[in-house]
Amino acid sequence: MKKPASRPVAKPPVPAPSAPALGKLAGRLRLRDEFFRETVDPRHLLEPFNHIPGLLYFVKDARSRLMAISRESVVRMGFASENEIIGRTVQEYLPGDLSGKYLLDDQRVIHEGLPLRNLVEMWFNAEGRRDWIITDKFPLWDARGRVVGLIGTIQSFAARRQLLAHLGPVGRAADYIRDHLGDSLMIGEIARQAGFSERQLQRLFHRVFGMTIQQFIIQSRIHAAIHELTHTDHPIADIAARFGFNDQSAFTNQFRAVTGLPPRRYREKHLAGLTGYPGPAGAPPN
Repeated sequence: MKKPASRPVAKPPVPAPSAPALGKLAGRLRLRDEFFRETVDPRHLLEPFNHIPGLLYFVKDARSRLMAISRESVVRMGFASENEIIGRTVQEYLPGDLSGKYLLDDQRVIHEGLPLRNLVEMWFNAEGRRDWIITDKFPLWDARGRVVGLIGTIQSFAARRQLLAHLGPVGRAADYIRDHLGDSLMIGEIARQAGFSERQLQRLFHRVFGMTIQQFIIQSRIHAAIHELTHTDHPIADIAARFGFNDQSAFTNQFRAVTGLPPRRYREKHLAGLTGYPGPAGAPPN
């Protein structure tokens, strides 16, 4: 015999809070707001983040001017103190091939008032070399509900991918590419190392990095070459060959496409201290 379908038990209505309870809630919220607005120096709230391994932060105003930054970030960019870059836009202390993307992301967060999560882009690792990182950016609101700036965090791609399962094969492919920048990299072999088909890996790679595997290879090679150009006196032809460019003219064309300058001119500007690129000769413009 078929049992009759059971009817859902109606939940009792939640009583509306009483006027005294609402008054107490309003008082607690007001206490909180006064605490953060009038008592706490917000810069002190950032201090604990300086002691979390692998996590970096930055704070910018609505015009993308730097208001605060983690100490480790200052070191990675080659500056002695955050005072050298506080109040400046990223265009004033980093080269254009990096700063343009950062500025566009900043303005999107500020204008839309929505966070941007899991941005995969190029920055600096603990050795001061360019490397892939993952950035999150969140809008900062004032008491009137206006976006007045943003706060962001940076983690290495390798560290963050442990928390993001879908980055697994992409992470293996990225590691393989970075370990073989001087070799003749074949997409079929990269896919085999990642344990995916070429088609699957290309699709997932584009979803994570916003570029094809071949574009990732070129950008990784160029950014590695930039460090050699600005930190050594090795001949440009030798640098090109070291990072997989057997044709120096091809290297020059690819380098210009990524940075906006040919390699020789990039090196000259760095040595003249005009690029803002961190390092012994780099310095933010006045």
